[in-house]
Amino acid sequence: MDKSPVSLHLEKVTEDHAQMLYSHLSNPILYEYLEDEIPTLLELKQKFKFAALEKSPDNDTMTWLKWVAILPQHQFVGVVEIGIFDDAYAEIGFMTFADFQNRGYASTYCESAIALARRRFNLIALHASVNEQNYASRKVVENLGFELYNVNKNAEFVKGKLSDELIYRLTFSNPN
Repeated sequence: MDKSPVSLHLEKVTEDHAQMLYSHLSNPILYEYLEDEIPTLLELKQKFKFAALEKSPDNDTMTWLKWVAILPQHQFVGVVEIGIFDDAYAEIGFMTFADFQNRGYASTYCESAIALARRRFNLIALHASVNEQNYASRKVVENLGFELYNVNKNAEFVKGKLSDELIYRLTFSNPN
C-alpha cells in the first residue's frame, strides 16, 4: 500500500454528480455494512439536489454538507457528508468507491471535509456511526482522532443478523 501523501480535492455535490457517480454509488460492496438499499438513479438525483442546497431530504432541522473527493487525474474517489442539526449535534459519513479502498484516501478527504465544516460552523464535536463489523471505517475514524463514545447494542440488521452500532466522537478543544 502506497503511504505517500494523497493529493485530492473536494467538490460540493450537485444534482449533475448523480449521473457521474451512479456507477460507483450503485456498487453493492459499498452497502455491505449499511442497512440502506442501493438507490436508484432517480433517488440519487433527488438526494443530490437537496445536498446542493445543503438541505436534508428527510430532516428540516439539518444542514447537509456533501462533497465528492476527486484525484488530480479527475478520478472520483468517494463521497463525504456532514450533517449539522439545529441542536449542534453533527455527524460525518463517508463512502470510498470500491476501486479506491484501502489506499488512505478516506482519512484525507474526511479531514478536508471536517476542516471545511469547522470554518463555517462552531462545532464542539463531530460524531460517526459505524457498524461494528466495518473494520475499515472504524480504522479511518480512529486515525482521525475519534474515540469510541457509545455502543448501541443490536441496533443494526446487517448481513442477515443484528449487530452493534458504534458511535465515535471527535471533540474539538478549541472552537474555530
